[in-house]
Amino acid sequence: MSWTPERCYITVSGVHGTGGEAVARRVERAVEEHPGVLWARVNAPMERVIIAIDSPPPPQSELVALVEQAEGDHAADAEAFDEWQPEPHHPAEGPPFPAVQALVADSLGLALVTLRRLAPWFGLPAEVAGGIDALRYHPRLRHLVDDVSGSEQADSLLPVIGALVQGVTTGGGGLALDVLQRLAAWREASAERTAWRERETALVRGPEEASADAVTVGRADPPPQDAADRYAERSMAAGLAAGAITLPFAGVRRAIAVAAASVPKAPASGREGFATSLGRHLALRGAVTMDRTALRRLGQVDTILLEEEALRGDRYEPVDLELLEGADPEQASERLFALFDADTPLAVSRAGDWALGPLEELDLQGRSGRNAAERLRRRGSEKVLGLTHGHRLQAVAGLGTQSAPGAEAVAAAARRAGARVVVASDREGPAFAFADAVVPAGDRLAASVRDLQADGAVVLLISGNRRALGAADCAIGVHREQQHTPWGAHILVGADLEAAGLIVDAVGAATVVDRDSHYLGRRRQPGSAPSAGVAGTGLASDRTSAGGEQHGRGCGVLPGCLAGPATAEPSPHPTDDECPLAPHARRPRHGTSAYQAGGPLCAGGGRSRRRGTRR
Repeated sequence: MSWTPERCYITVSGVHGTGGEAVARRVERAVEEHPGVLWARVNAPMERVIIAIDSPPPPQSELVALVEQAEGDHAADAEAFDEWQPEPHHPAEGPPFPAVQALVADSLGLALVTLRRLAPWFGLPAEVAGGIDALRYHPRLRHLVDDVSGSEQADSLLPVIGALVQGVTTGGGGLALDVLQRLAAWREASAERTAWRERETALVRGPEEASADAVTVGRADPPPQDAADRYAERSMAAGLAAGAITLPFAGVRRAIAVAAASVPKAPASGREGFATSLGRHLALRGAVTMDRTALRRLGQVDTILLEEEALRGDRYEPVDLELLEGADPEQASERLFALFDADTPLAVSRAGDWALGPLEELDLQGRSGRNAAERLRRRGSEKVLGLTHGHRLQAVAGLGTQSAPGAEAVAAAARRAGARVVVASDREGPAFAFADAVVPAGDRLAASVRDLQADGAVVLLISGNRRALGAADCAIGVHREQQHTPWGAHILVGADLEAAGLIVDAVGAATVVDRDSHYLGRRRQPGSAPSAGVAGTGLASDRTSAGGEQHGRGCGVLPGCLAGPATAEPSPHPTDDECPLAPHARRPRHGTSAYQAGGPLCAGGGRSRRRGTRR
């Protein structure tokens, strides 16, 4: 639960699935009956009831009791949460409680390391820490622990137990790194809480904007295996094999040391370092991260889906021009731009004998311009205007929607990311001609996302469509002022499309971080072949395995720590050669489409490819 001077957010269960809408309405009615409540609305995607409180505020315990009573039997309807669909954590709540526990445990573990320095007899074999780490980092063992004790309890206990065990088994290098990572995550969560407080009034303007019904979230099919999980399974399988080979020659402890040395901490640590840096920068520029785990899986994204409507502005501009017989091209162009008013583009404008406006509103004599208007529409113009001198039609101009501010940055970032770029559009000629594929938008956008996922894709979506955002693996919600907040998105950027471009840019960087973390982990971990050979022959000390493992983990963090701040800098505005939405020509070419002639939404060349094949 989080509390502000004007509103409070209380967790509510049972709002998804059958009967979820009835539970939501029942909770709203029960809470609104309290005399200290102005209004209450259930926001199903965040699993919170948003309550506007009066002054003086009512006691928190009374509101919580009302919510629990209204939930009834549905309070026990727990959903199956995992790393792809985690339990919602509201940004206003700050750092999650398990992180606080783990930070305290890490600090206590460092104290135990100091105690071991003073009393060397106080300690346990280093191999014990390897067993705890295996439960934390091996995906199948971790899922087994989650099934037995529950995901929330495992998240709370395993880091605490691991920190305490490291305190009595290792030299403390891994614990020091854990503390740094926890502090970085704390700074990220604190920045996200500040961003929420600054944006709350714009996101939750009233009861209508606060309310959001449940949408189908998550993938319909199981997600593809993460490269880090695949690496962990292979690394630990190799470690077990090496330990089994070592057993007859070096004894039980050496064999366990070799097997424990293969626990891969570096990939997870590098990914975490990168994500915390990126998340904090996004929060500092005003983006609201509703689900920070989405930033942790950017390296798995292999498909970027751009909804064309979300990247378009709400203003028109001339993009094409059809000259009629006898018209002077230079004079017609000058009069067109002199009469066109972007604030009232569809109104009739007059200056002397010249007029510009919709064909049906002009007083025409002779030619009507209908054939020219039809040609313009076929070439992509959304609206058409007639340009007259006296009562005679001189030219027909085509209008197109301007790209929204920052759309150029998104398009350029998509080309740089190296992932497959797909555009969702219902137009015959989509503006993003560099895309690899075009899929249906509008009411069919959610189905388009699921079709891509059915083919094995991990989809990052930029859109304002709530249902489609709920289906995407990484959902970036965009919306303009006075539009309904797209609840269900993992990251809310509002109208800041440059922030969306920053996230798209981070896809390629996150992939590099994952790859380099794997590489450095293999080079530095004793689970690699050379180190395993040293441990197996008995040339390593009892502490070599633990110490070398922590060193490898530290090396694995370096890519994330270094790439995070570099990627978190705002991307420079793309050049005309790089940007597929190149700045439009001052005047449209006569008889050609501005989409073909380098207009505001031009068809720009090919895009760079990422080396290798993403699966």
